[in-house]
Amino acid sequence: MVRQRASTTKCNKMKDKSEVKSNPRPMFYACALEGLRKIAMDCGYALAIHGTCVSDMDLIAVRWKENYESPTYLVAAFFKELSRFTFGSDEVDIIAHSQPETRFDTHIHYTIPIIGDWYIDLCVIQ
Repeated sequence: MVRQRASTTKCNKMKDKSEVKSNPRPMFYACALEGLRKIAMDCGYALAIHGTCVSDMDLIAVRWKENYESPTYLVAAFFKELSRFTFGSDEVDIIAHSQPETRFDTHIHYTIPIIGDWYIDLCVIQ
């Protein structure tokens, strides 16, 4: 018995290039995540991701060990890791660029720019 393929216009028509929507951000953020996770672990934090990564990558760093680095140290290490993907200077004022904001008593929120309008929102919970 030979199977016959249903012939429909939709199956036989390929999309035009102008119809294909591409967003490289989620793929980039996924590639950057493993390096950031290792840094967080070395600094005494567990790192979790939330959100869709469509426009930015939302991360939560939670203190995991009794001995841990300061949030500023963690953010500086993230900047260093992410600088591999940018063309910016290594001499960056981390506080000025990450705009830290205290939320509640134990949450510090940082916005870490990568390039253009690509960035990481990091919430460090102590």
